[in-house]
Amino acid sequence: MLKAPIAATVLSICSLAQQATTQPTVKKTSAKVAVAVQTFVGVISDGQCAVKGSHKEVMAKAKVNTAANCVKGCARRYGYVLYVPSTKKIYKLSDQERPAELAVRKVRIKGALDKATQTIYVSSIEPVL
Repeated sequence: MLKAPIAATVLSICSLAQQATTQPTVKKTSAKVAVAVQTFVGVISDGQCAVKGSHKEVMAKAKVNTAANCVKGCARRYGYVLYVPSTKKIYKLSDQERPAELAVRKVRIKGALDKATQTIYVSSIEPVL
């Protein structure tokens, strides 16, 4: 007598599972926004010293011997940025690894700019000689 209710339950579960797998799925598609790749030229700095426009104050306070070491130290907390001295603009960088080797050097960065966050989504970084 127990076999009939169990069989009905199993059939019921199987039909639910089959319905779940045969229902149409909705694919989420993200709208791709065409963002132009731009070229930016500036100096690799950190978020703290770039705002001040100089490393002197932090170097004296932290007893750091070079501006490059200042940038590397400050970037741990404030992140690497591109500082454009001529316009005094500061751009955050999506890539926080490659700028370490180019600290305080003039560079050319290619990437897409998110104007809302002032972040450059870096595709390439190269030193300007």
